[in-house]
Amino acid sequence: MDVANGSMGIYPEKDMILALDPGRDKTGFAFVDMQGNLLASGIFESSQRDKFFENLGGGISFLEGNAERIAHSRVKFIALGNGTGSKEFHDYVKRVTDYEIKVVNEKNTTLEARELYWRLHEPSFLMRLIPKNLRVPDRILDDLAAWAIGLRALKVLREKI
Repeated sequence: MDVANGSMGIYPEKDMILALDPGRDKTGFAFVDMQGNLLASGIFESSQRDKFFENLGGGISFLEGNAERIAHSRVKFIALGNGTGSKEFHDYVKRVTDYEIKVVNEKNTTLEARELYWRLHEPSFLMRLIPKNLRVPDRILDDLAAWAIGLRALKVLREKI
């Protein structure tokens, strides 16, 4: 009976990070494994942050991935973008959770989010004829900007080792 590999429906808990791209109106979030893979992501209204943190993503719909992908993982730390509203959001997260918070420079994460979007959603043949910098995704990308924030946090973490 091998429990470690997930046989018999029992899974070992794995570490992940919760990356957040806070804004005045909406906040992007991404659950990212320690290798930088996106497990699940979405966007919630910033006014709904209580609901998000009460269930740590439960009851919030995902744009990428799903709750099953994060079910057997635990948050190791929170990576928080340093842009609009981050100071107040930082204070809030510190008040309602015990997680370590790593503040990350979020400059140009929106551009990185576009790249990440096209990595997840291969462009159609016609879309590939358009230069990369002119392709516009068909949805808002705050969750993928959060993923970019998470990737930056992991990079800093690896550089310290």
